[in-house]
Amino acid sequence: MSVISFGDMATSIRNMRVTTQTKLDLEKYGSEVASGEKYDLSASVSGDFSPLASIERSLRTLQSYDLAIKEADLFATTVQSSLGSISEHVEELSSVLLTASTNGDATSVSVAGTDARTRFDAVVSTLNTRIGNRSLFSGAATGETALISADEIMNDLVAAVAGSSSFSDVEAIVDDWFMSSSGGFEMIAYQGSDIALSPFALGEHETVRVDFSANDASIRETLKGLALAALVDEGVLEGSVSEQSSLLQSAGETLMGVQAGLADLRAQVGAVEARIEEASLSNSAMTFSYETAKSEIVSADAYETASMLTQTETQLQLIYTLTARMSRLSLSDYI
Repeated sequence: MSVISFGDMATSIRNMRVTTQTKLDLEKYGSEVASGEKYDLSASVSGDFSPLASIERSLRTLQSYDLAIKEADLFATTVQSSLGSISEHVEELSSVLLTASTNGDATSVSVAGTDARTRFDAVVSTLNTRIGNRSLFSGAATGETALISADEIMNDLVAAVAGSSSFSDVEAIVDDWFMSSSGGFEMIAYQGSDIALSPFALGEHETVRVDFSANDASIRETLKGLALAALVDEGVLEGSVSEQSSLLQSAGETLMGVQAGLADLRAQVGAVEARIEEASLSNSAMTFSYETAKSEIVSADAYETASMLTQTETQLQLIYTLTARMSRLSLSDYI
């Protein structure tokens, strides 16, 4: 039987080809082990990148919604915190005012008036809270501070009630200033917009509104109650402790009555926060699903790749070993 053998040149070329292919395989499996992704993605998907492109487009869209959800969450959470702070001031001060009006002595009235002025300043400051460059309680006019300063409001109120001799006169003027459509609050104090803040996009077909402003009736009623009591600290009706006591009583009753409205506002914000949380969970679940689908396309099998890498390394070592032995062959060894 005749034997077909390879000549030296053919053998050399074949060995070079095998060595080169083995090195390429080593680079491929090494890259897949290091990156966890397939080395030749085009071959893996047979040149059809449409499914992968669709998944990546969906992931980018979900990422943009995730940013919007986080922004809406921060906005709503800060509004809730601000309303909580205002409610706390109202609840605490209403009791102080009613107690002081019942005692009726000059010291109690003075202390309560000073406390009211301090809390009025704090509430106005809270309503002027900003996140970054956006005002929380200015409606669509987020670039504008919601209210003028507490000092400016009080100065205008003091001028408005100048000459009043009874708490009922002061009460009527302050009520008109805050609650009338042509009063000082709308004309001077509120700097925001009557247009609601644009809704936040939580998903492709879902939005949520966080459109609470300092122009809300409950907020205005709150400021009115605080201002009524704070006017005592400004010296209004200073000649009559009994009239000042009546003014504190009216302010306390106003603040007691507004607590339900503030609670309703907080409940509305709570409902918004719940929707935002649901949208966040849904967005996270969808993102996980798409990332899993993408991973199935682009990721290399870790166990299989590691096994092939070890096998290729062994094969390359064997080639080098055989090559080294063949290079040491000499005719003198066989003579």
